[in-house]
Amino acid sequence: MNEANAGNQQAPHIVTVGRYRIGRLMQSVGEQWHGAPLRLTHVSASFDDAVHDVVALDAHSPIDALVVAGASGAHVRARVDFPVAMVEVRGLGLLEALVAAKGLTTAERPRVGVVSFDTPSAQIAQFDAMFGLGIAQFVYHGADDAAACVQQLQATDVGAVVAPGLVADLAQQAGIPSVLMYSEAAVRQAVGEAVLLAQQRRAQRDRHQWLENVLGELQDGVVAVDAQGRIRALNQRMAALLGGSVSSLHGQRLQDVAPTLPVGQAAGSDEVVQLGGRTLVLRVAPLMESGAASGALLVCRDPAVIQRADRSLRANQRQRGAGVRWRLDDFAGDSAVVQRVRELAAQYAASDATVLILGESGTGKEMLAQGMHAASPRAAQPFLAVNCAALAESLLEAELFGYEEGAFTGARRGGKTGLIEAAHTGTLFLDEIGDMPLALQSRLLRVLQEREVMRVGATAPVPVDVRVIAATHADLLQLVEQGRFRRDLYFRLAVLCLRTPTLRERGLDDLRLLATHALERQWQALLTARGTAAHGSLLHEALAQLLALAASAGYGWSGNVRELDNWVERLVACRHLLAEAAVNERAQRLLDIFPECRMAHAHGESLPQQPTRLRDTREQAEQLRVREVLESVQGDQKKACELLGISRATLWRRLKRE
Repeated sequence: MNEANAGNQQAPHIVTVGRYRIGRLMQSVGEQWHGAPLRLTHVSASFDDAVHDVVALDAHSPIDALVVAGASGAHVRARVDFPVAMVEVRGLGLLEALVAAKGLTTAERPRVGVVSFDTPSAQIAQFDAMFGLGIAQFVYHGADDAAACVQQLQATDVGAVVAPGLVADLAQQAGIPSVLMYSEAAVRQAVGEAVLLAQQRRAQRDRHQWLENVLGELQDGVVAVDAQGRIRALNQRMAALLGGSVSSLHGQRLQDVAPTLPVGQAAGSDEVVQLGGRTLVLRVAPLMESGAASGALLVCRDPAVIQRADRSLRANQRQRGAGVRWRLDDFAGDSAVVQRVRELAAQYAASDATVLILGESGTGKEMLAQGMHAASPRAAQPFLAVNCAALAESLLEAELFGYEEGAFTGARRGGKTGLIEAAHTGTLFLDEIGDMPLALQSRLLRVLQEREVMRVGATAPVPVDVRVIAATHADLLQLVEQGRFRRDLYFRLAVLCLRTPTLRERGLDDLRLLATHALERQWQALLTARGTAAHGSLLHEALAQLLALAASAGYGWSGNVRELDNWVERLVACRHLLAEAAVNERAQRLLDIFPECRMAHAHGESLPQQPTRLRDTREQAEQLRVREVLESVQGDQKKACELLGISRATLWRRLKRE
């Protein structure tokens, strides 16, 4: 091996391969090269020896492109994975070689012979027909065939030969004058082409390395395959799942190493697969080139990673208030009692005072809490919620107040920030506050009074700026009398009071409005999930019929709006059963689906607080308004009389009726 122009290590590494006369010509061109910067190495070998030497050279000095010629060059090109520039026999160079060979012939042997690899040259045949040179064409098929080709030359009247390097040298040794088929210009042109190929290879290799670096940083297993399903790029994570190394898997068919991976699945869809003894979520995306599919990209994700990311995202959204879904306008209804609640909540939203929301389960207490937060100056800050009845005392304490590292057995490293701290500058919603244990009530009272929180196991409090909205379905005053709720905490919470009306109080118009909204939400969710659905108009008719059945049965809606939503969801789920029933059978089918109506009718259930006389209706509304105003002024009867425009005696009579 010989090197020329080896000073620039950043220049492309070009290797010329050839023996005999073509090899010497390649070396000469390399020594005199004045073109683009390159590192030029010559391998003086042919056929299998050349393949071996080239592979060995690439192992310690990566090759960017090869320059080869003739049968040996074709042999090498078929067995290596490098860009290859062939030294081509071109028109002018061939004509010059023929003229030179003609000058070497004699009268006894006047013809010029031309030896080509594999097939006779059509170009030479054209020259012979045009100029009458009397050219005799011969072919050879490799090194083993070269000597036999020279014997054929000797058996004819060929006086000189134009041939590739090996045949030219053998003919010269046999006494037949020879001219090398390849010119210096052809070799120089091939080297120039090799430089361009090398630059393209380097750019491709740089892109591939960049891609490998990107893939290597991914936690997911990623593999790219071409149109034939052969692996063209993958990261270490994917190689480990496939049970091999990145280098060993390159070029293999993915289906051979991982038959469980469905390369042809629908683009963008997720599928659960088994790979390397693990359950993974697979996503496939097509790779496009010039508008046509050229392969596919497969991404394998660990379901645990997806779950952790989902939990983290949800937690972060809660922290930043992104969990607030409701606005005050979402507290739907046209009844007077609902309008008063919305107006009062809008007023409370502008205040930083603590709010106590009273009301039965399913009447929208958290919806109002979120709506007040969204309408408040704290809207851009966190809104965090906790159900005080859902956790044991120790867990609720840790959730609300947080703890220091080592505060108790099992405390996680670094401790935990409680919801009170996390809601700093925002709003903390305490649902079912009536079920909070007494010990925690004392700690919460201190937070409200001192505006600071003490973590479990901590020695110094942390100042907090948090607005508290509490809610309960319980009678807190009754719990106070029973000693189950602190009186001082009650008055600290009940600075501002709201009572969410029951569905029974809101009237039939609100019932229809809420049911229609619920049906639209359920129907939209069904369309989103399935893309299409049937029996939409039927459901609206069935809903109206169902509400009429419930009203005629005197159904009490003890679960309020939450129960109504559940009924609508059941109605949507059973839409096909209703569609199969005849029109005159639909009422019976509805009673089958909603046995609560049949049971209410059978038991003679009547709607509470739903009088039949006009006078009773008026008195009930008056009593309801009195209770609301008293709650809003924390029981101050003087203020209540001023707001209601009545005397103390009238107020007393209204209260006595209850």
